[in-house]
Amino acid sequence: MPSGKVGPILDKRTALSQHELFRDAPQAVIDRLSLRVQPLAFECGRRVFSRGDESRGLFAVVSGYVRISTSCPDGRSELVMNLIGPNEVFGEIALLDHGLRTADAIAATQCCLLLLERRDLFPALHDFPVLAVRLLAILSGRLRRTSQQLSDHTFVCAQQRLAKTLLLLSGHTERDSARVLTTQRELGHMVGLSREGINRHLSAWQRKGYIALAPGACTIRDRTALERIVSSDNVTRS
Repeated sequence: MPSGKVGPILDKRTALSQHELFRDAPQAVIDRLSLRVQPLAFECGRRVFSRGDESRGLFAVVSGYVRISTSCPDGRSELVMNLIGPNEVFGEIALLDHGLRTADAIAATQCCLLLLERRDLFPALHDFPVLAVRLLAILSGRLRRTSQQLSDHTFVCAQQRLAKTLLLLSGHTERDSARVLTTQRELGHMVGLSREGINRHLSAWQRKGYIALAPGACTIRDRTALERIVSSDNVTRS
């Protein structure tokens, strides 16, 4: 369930028109969808939906990141399949096949989402086929990235996965300093490492001046240093 309503400062028309899926859609389509779209806010760690839930529709990310994952039956381990960020959509599988949700979706950071219900979105896809083609292109890119993430979990060491995840969550910026609003527990889920292991690496990086830690947040101080870790061939696999 969402943790609160999005404030009135969110312009739904602007958010839709700037979103990757709807960027070139006719204004009539944007106007029609903006009357029906539901803005939702989630705090870090809150569940958007669970595997097996009925689908309400498609979610579009305005800000923040959502973790798409699945857990083993005993709940002791979790496989993270994707991180969905700004200008991306998720929940498309159950939307298109009318089935149940195939994975869990949990807010990896504070995030703002837009929910487009099937009954509102399908007529727009029918009336404006370019939207459907763009959705297919987005899904193809998602599959490529999921394959890369699964490969990283198998062949890339934990330090490199952690550095790569922090850089991803910080967004595309040229500035060395960037704040990431997420907990160490959530980072552990994303990287596939215990909270203690995450804390060990982050504390070491803080001592070196790469980052600064605060409750529920991590500020990148030296982006270049993290990029070096990601590309290094001499990082230990612990």
